[in-house]
Amino acid sequence: MSPRPRTVQDDVILDAAIEVLGTMGPEKMTLADVGNAVGLSAATLVQRFGSKRELMLALLRHTLGGIDQRVDAAVADTASPLDALFAAITEIPRELTTNIGLGKRLAFYLLQLEDPEFHGVAVEYAERRVAGIKNLLDDAVAAGELTEGYTNTAQLAETVYAMTLGSMMTWSVANEGTVKAKLRRDLDLLIRPFRRGPRKASNSSTDRNGAKASESMAAARSGTGF
Repeated sequence: MSPRPRTVQDDVILDAAIEVLGTMGPEKMTLADVGNAVGLSAATLVQRFGSKRELMLALLRHTLGGIDQRVDAAVADTASPLDALFAAITEIPRELTTNIGLGKRLAFYLLQLEDPEFHGVAVEYAERRVAGIKNLLDDAVAAGELTEGYTNTAQLAETVYAMTLGSMMTWSVANEGTVKAKLRRDLDLLIRPFRRGPRKASNSSTDRNGAKASESMAAARSGTGF
């Protein structure tokens, strides 16, 4: 007898788990909570994933893969490596645009690091992110957007990644403006000394209330700021 078809696919369950995680946090979230969000029983999720741990491991892989897809889509929209870098760093999924949601997601990553499998996935993702940032920095040097011979792209890529995590954590505590504006402003300050041409502050800065000024792609390409 062939197995019964699944009425709810794994991706749908994991997307629902992301929403539950952003509301409840990793410690309070249960299989029953996730099941209620998609109309399945906790027992069904145990059959599907095995345990809460396995569900959360699948969730970690799912969320990191989703970030890759959003970044790829963002960088495909521009021919400027620096524009692509800013897009890759500031592309934030909807569930992370509140300080509580972002804080709970950061807690999810950090609380699982003692588990070797979770740690392995996190390390793999960090390495991919740093490598991707380095590729964009190398492209920016080749395109003349960053100074050649002065920029150590390997070290700068690691610093950009560290800045990203630090900026998100800082914003989740301060909760001023938007996280995207915070990331863009901090990246602008970090990258500015390495740019060729005028090194002005970002044109897309935000005030304390989160009001955005216009973001000029033409200005970015001319090296006058983001």
